[in-house]
Amino acid sequence: MKLARRSSSLFVLLLVSVAGCGGGNERAEYPSTASTDPTADELGLASADAGTAEPTQEEQSTPPAPPPPMVVQGVTTPIEGATPSLRVTAPRANQTIRSGPVTVRFTLHDWELASPSGPHVHVIVDNEPYIAMRATEPFDLAALVQTNLGHPLAEGTHVLRMFPSRGQHESVKDAGAFAVVVFNYGHGTPDFHFDPAAPLLTFSRPKGCNPTGTHVLLDFFVSNAELGTDSYRVRYTLDGTSGLITSWLPHWLENLSTGEHTIRLELLDVAGNPVPGMFNDTTRTFTVAETCP
Repeated sequence: MKLARRSSSLFVLLLVSVAGCGGGNERAEYPSTASTDPTADELGLASADAGTAEPTQEEQSTPPAPPPPMVVQGVTTPIEGATPSLRVTAPRANQTIRSGPVTVRFTLHDWELASPSGPHVHVIVDNEPYIAMRATEPFDLAALVQTNLGHPLAEGTHVLRMFPSRGQHESVKDAGAFAVVVFNYGHGTPDFHFDPAAPLLTFSRPKGCNPTGTHVLLDFFVSNAELGTDSYRVRYTLDGTSGLITSWLPHWLENLSTGEHTIRLELLDVAGNPVPGMFNDTTRTFTVAETCP
């Protein structure tokens, strides 16, 4: 009986020991070592090191594209004192000068000229680039054209336009500061039609060589017309890209690359049509360079 009772006790101890070591449900009470957190992909989040990948060789070797050329509206430079006025007294309107010098006389008020830089007067013969005049004494237009434009003054009918300009070549935008005279040299040109009272666009800047990295002035004079969103406008085309100017203010050309550029200015009417006139559509070339003469 003692042996049977001892065997029974040993059997019970063995059962208890086995139950304490083998229950699969017991392990659920302890946290698993395998993570059950949702992954970054499951949360829709970027990985911690996303965006830090090294750029490819192609990305490293491709420089960023330069900003495109832009036309930016500027602000009129204030004038200290009274607005200047300019009037041409010679030659007279429709005068014929048979030969010899073409003497130009003009009066200029409230605008002190300076040399070799500073305020001056823009002298434009027909539609050629302006010549800077820095003295009020009478001058020979034929000699001025030969010296500055490199050719003699041709025989025929010519249009002379003059207006004061600031030292940076920004024009004084006032009707009283603008003069236009039609005259003949040697003889008149047959079928020459120019009405100084009609809407007129006078191209002024840009011109010549401009240093790299600087703003390039875009400037013009408008006569017998007012610019506005519902009125006359000036259309520019810079290297093939066009836009509209609706305010008679100086503008600036920015982000120009080194080299030659082309600018075209057109005067448009209220309907957006080109305004007739021999000077109302002008195309010029100019350069941007590291160093200019």
